[in-house]
Amino acid sequence: MHLTRFIPCRIPHLLHELSALLAQEERGAFWELARVVEAFYQHAASAQTRTAETLYAPYDPDDETIPVPTPGRDTPLERLYDWVDGLFERANFDKVERSQLLTKADEEVLTNFHIDADFAAIERLAVYTRGRGAKAVRLRRAKKLFRLQENELDTYKRVAIVVRTKEEPFVLCKLFKDVPKQDLELLLPTVRIKMKLLDKLKLGGSGGAVAYSAWKIIRLAYTYAPSLTKLLAVPFKLVLLPVGLLLAGFYGGKTALNYTQIRSSYVTALAEHLYAITLASNRSVLGRLARMAGEEDTKEVLLAYALLLAQPEGMSESELSAKAGELVWDRYRARIRFDVEDALRKLHELTLIREEQGEEGEVLLVPEPIHEALRRVDRAWDDLYSPPPPDTRLLRLLRRREEAG
Repeated sequence: MHLTRFIPCRIPHLLHELSALLAQEERGAFWELARVVEAFYQHAASAQTRTAETLYAPYDPDDETIPVPTPGRDTPLERLYDWVDGLFERANFDKVERSQLLTKADEEVLTNFHIDADFAAIERLAVYTRGRGAKAVRLRRAKKLFRLQENELDTYKRVAIVVRTKEEPFVLCKLFKDVPKQDLELLLPTVRIKMKLLDKLKLGGSGGAVAYSAWKIIRLAYTYAPSLTKLLAVPFKLVLLPVGLLLAGFYGGKTALNYTQIRSSYVTALAEHLYAITLASNRSVLGRLARMAGEEDTKEVLLAYALLLAQPEGMSESELSAKAGELVWDRYRARIRFDVEDALRKLHELTLIREEQGEEGEVLLVPEPIHEALRRVDRAWDDLYSPPPPDTRLLRLLRRREEAG
């Protein structure tokens, strides 16, 4: 079973659960530590988002500022995709490979629902998912004699797509909620819904009625038109031509109207479905993604540090990963794959933990005391706004010029 890295809880609730693991005298400092850590990672995510938005601006179809030069096909997109991919990685989204996007089961679903995803029209596509869930749908199946039945479908809590078609120079970003696992292809801008057999029969029946009615009227025209032409002293074709044009216009228009109505019903159904599940589009996806990335960074750091602080003698990396998964399951009934490597990397960057040798030679992760950890995080926050140290080489060069002058 594939486990998600997403920690399915809000930061305040997680802090309540984690502070309960600590000694009473440590809880106040831990809450203060959490406040600074959250601000630190939200700031880092916002900075990364500003870079991503700058890279995305030439490809944003909704940009309302003074337009930049329209990007051509030769304009590199790798840096934009790398930045966006990094944001999704930090927000604990899992990337869906192109080979996994259209499986045999998905092809059967598309065939059953008369849908064409038109992958040939896509130049570049990236799909990301996060969280697992389920929702009930009501269906009528032929094998159940079309009785209405309720089925439960596995879903992704969040799905994001970054796509560029061959016809447009823009890059589309979309964020959706509660998407069934087998419906990912419905989110693509190239999707087309084919006409069902019943609707084809409707149009076919309408066309057949047109042909039959036209045949009857033309037959009557051939029967009585010769007498009428003699009476009016006009050629036979001049009488028959208006009749044919009138029939073609009336019945052809009726068939076209039926086709337009059926097509509108398909487009409306798809639009209503996408409207109900869409959370954000294009640039707003990046802003929302930054907040999600900052939240996940914060939860990972605080979860790992609190578990280590509750066992100050230290624990191994595998033990920490297991304890994190057990806590999330016990409190939230969700199975996760805790990204322990990423959490430890961030803890090392903030110098909140150190490594020591265990009695059996294993590497133990030992936390810094809570008040020392708070000082180190506060210093890391201050360093974000500290001016860079002066370039001593430049200062020496300027001093020499002053002396020479």
